Amino acid sequence: MFVNKSEAHERVLNAVEDIRCCCEIGDDFHQWSDIAASSIQAFLEDLTNEQLDDTCGAFVEYIEETASENLNLAQGIREALTICLNEMIDYIGSVPDTDEDSETDDDDYYRETAYYAAAIHEALKTLKNMNMGGNKNE
Repeated sequence: MFVNKSEAHERVLNAVEDIRCCCEIGDDFHQWSDIAASSIQAFLEDLTNEQLDDTCGAFVEYIEETASENLNLAQGIREALTICLNEMIDYIGSVPDTDEDSETDDDDYYRETAYYAAAIHEALKTLKNMNMGGNKNE
């Protein structure tokens, strides 16, 4: 069973609790995933690259463990997290390339943003390739 092992796990459990309060999770997940995405967004704001990566990993773990007990909830969380991460990528936009040896504040900002975007893209790839209930991308 999914337990609070770290700050990332705590974020996931808090987000899921918020989703349970805001959404009728017994309904088809397509009906509540947009609202759930907003709940998840609140728990992903202002995270560092490492925290975002850890939290997305904890979400994937939660989804995998929940799928055997409540496939609708697992699919809803996966879809909501996907919506949330896509919105984050849209907000970030394109990030210009920087010189690794550069020391300007702008270059540091763009480098950090590029790492953040890469973490989001990796999480989206993982979510897309998840096997739930025997079928990919249900």
